[in-house]
Amino acid sequence: MAQQYTEEMTLANVARSGPEARKIVEKHFGKDCFKCPSFDGEPLFMGARMHAVDLQVILGELNGTGK
Repeated sequence: MAQQYTEEMTLANVARSGPEARKIVEKHFGKDCFKCPSFDGEPLFMGARMHAVDLQVILGELNGTGK
């Protein structure tokens, strides 16, 4: 069964889970996200809020239900 991504997962855990997930994180948050001091501990929902990104869109893409 494929991994289920949640809003509580850290950006780092999502990005490190595989190359496709990393591409989605980069697409929505930019390359500088990976250098941010908050990267390792910031949950996906907080990153989405801070960057004005729709959390449901990101989760849909990560979980294979979005574009």
